[in-house]
Amino acid sequence: MNTTKFGTTVTLPSDTEIAMSRTFDAPAALVWKAFTEPAMLRRWLLGPDGWEMPICEVDLRVGGKWRYGWAQPDGSQAFEMYGEYTEVTPFTRLVNTEHFEDNPPAVTTVEFVESDGQTTMTSTMRLVSQEARDAVLATGMADGAGRSYERLGEVLASL
Repeated sequence: MNTTKFGTTVTLPSDTEIAMSRTFDAPAALVWKAFTEPAMLRRWLLGPDGWEMPICEVDLRVGGKWRYGWAQPDGSQAFEMYGEYTEVTPFTRLVNTEHFEDNPPAVTTVEFVESDGQTTMTSTMRLVSQEARDAVLATGMADGAGRSYERLGEVLASL
């Protein structure tokens, strides 16, 4: 699989991984800030249009916890995910565990590579099995993430 969702390239590097990559017209320090500061995360990490992010907690340090929660404005649907940071290398690499509803846990690595004022972000989610990977893909996660990254590009362009 090698597809593009809202300008984000989605690949399957292994039987247990999903990778999403996108280049932003912004320096790595700014893209990092967008991935690590709650005020910024709330502006773009929303998945499909129409969702809000009432919960956004970030303790950005190795061993620090994070927790995100999304909801429909009318309260009809809501969900959360949480995890712990296992590696924090400012402006270049962020690694964390991820727990989402009934899905098996995952480890997500986000890398930021800057070149000529642009930053390529690659987020790789490693799951416990191919079945778990395929179940996550079946949720439409790539579409939601693709729209979020498209929105992030718009936010970065406005700064």
